[in-house]
Amino acid sequence: MLLRLLLISTATALLPSLSLAPANANQEMNEGDFLDLVDAKGNVTVQGNGVSGVNAKANAQGLNLPALGYWSPERHCFVIPPPGPCNGVFEGVRN
Repeated sequence: MLLRLLLISTATALLPSLSLAPANANQEMNEGDFLDLVDAKGNVTVQGNGVSGVNAKANAQGLNLPALGYWSPERHCFVIPPPGPCNGVFEGVRN
């Protein structure tokens, strides 16, 4: 009985860390992690000029903010003013 309780407690503590965490609002994701989100069923990719442009386009499309993640090859999504395109992945569920 005690072993079972310990096993359940351990599993409960570890399971949330195994799920996808929301994006850090001030940091780009690694390319591989971002591409995993892009490939996930139901997610929508939006491109804009910097993170503010991505969020504005996603909001205009009725997508839920914040994004699941942001990424650009040049790592400049969060540079202000944004020097170029940034990509964001959003849940496909619309408001």
